[in-house]
Amino acid sequence: MASNEQSTLAYRYRLRAEAESKRRRELRFTSGLILAPVLLMGFYVAFLAAPRYQAEARFSVRSGASSVAGATGPASLLATGANVSSVGGFVDGWAVSDFLVSRDCMHLLDRKIGLRRYLAHAGWDPVHRLSPDASDEQLYQAYLASIDVSFNLMEQIDVMEVRAFSPQDAEAVSNGLLDIAQGFVNDMDDKGVADSMQVGTRALAVAEKKDTEARDRLTRWRVEHGNLDPVAEASMLQTLVLQLEGELNTADISLAKIRSLGNPDHPMLQPTQAQVAALTQLLSATHRRLSGAGETEAGQLNSYEALKNALDFSDQNLNAARQNYQQAFTDTERLRRYLGVVVHPVSERQPSNPRVIVLLLEALAFGFVLAGAGHFLLNFMRATGWYKRNANVAVDA
Repeated sequence: MASNEQSTLAYRYRLRAEAESKRRRELRFTSGLILAPVLLMGFYVAFLAAPRYQAEARFSVRSGASSVAGATGPASLLATGANVSSVGGFVDGWAVSDFLVSRDCMHLLDRKIGLRRYLAHAGWDPVHRLSPDASDEQLYQAYLASIDVSFNLMEQIDVMEVRAFSPQDAEAVSNGLLDIAQGFVNDMDDKGVADSMQVGTRALAVAEKKDTEARDRLTRWRVEHGNLDPVAEASMLQTLVLQLEGELNTADISLAKIRSLGNPDHPMLQPTQAQVAALTQLLSATHRRLSGAGETEAGQLNSYEALKNALDFSDQNLNAARQNYQQAFTDTERLRRYLGVVVHPVSERQPSNPRVIVLLLEALAFGFVLAGAGHFLLNFMRATGWYKRNANVAVDA
């Protein structure tokens, strides 16, 4: 009986020792998975990481259409007349931010300042190692790792952070990017102005062409007919008709008075008759010039007034086209954008990268994730019997 109790106690002690040993192994396994990334990151930070300096610049895209000074963000959207420029500020700010992290911008910067010599690093740092003859893809990845651009929606300001291996390099890259951003805004302006003025320019050209054609047709008519202004000439002839009719009436009255005397030998009879005949002939000729058959003033007025009306109409269209063009030009000039630098890039004098605390915390978090994945895999192997089968095989061997 005592022997059985001793066996039972020994068996329990053995199970407890095995459980304690298993717990210690799992603790060492978990601690190793957690601490391994931290130790590797600490080794990287202490012996391999290259120090980098950061320069920050802040800028915004402004236009002359801002009617409320100092109103930005949502406040400017509530301001009368500022809606268009505020929405434009959102769009332009995002556009510049996206452009600065594009391959096109990287190529422009490389041609401008020689980007490779600022990002090339042949040290032991495996993260930021870049040879001077690196490919465009490698250069672009290094470029993305060296620049951060964000758009502050509330203040409508772009924040650009540039990291390089020396303060001078960080400032040089930042200033180069600011110049390229200004050129990008100018290009957007030029294209926008060209698109806005395209319709007005085309309408003005068409109006000028039609006005010139109408003026040429009127000039040819005047040369062919030898008449500068048929309207003025017709008005003169009408005045002449009224004058001749008045003189003819006076002469008729005088002739009637002379004939009433019954003296055929009256000395004023023949001269008065001759005057009446001459006035009648002249009046008849004047009437024929105005509205008779053939090349008369009435016939000329018909074609002349058609040409003159066409010229007047084309002149009005030309004036309207010029006014619309001038208004469009004024509007586009008022909406022109420019890059306003709020904070110029000045690099820090002490390296802020690598960020030791942040990197170690990230490594620690990764270690916890790795430990969780390791425990999950170990429990899965135990549940499927794979671990026990392989352990038995090892024992038999």
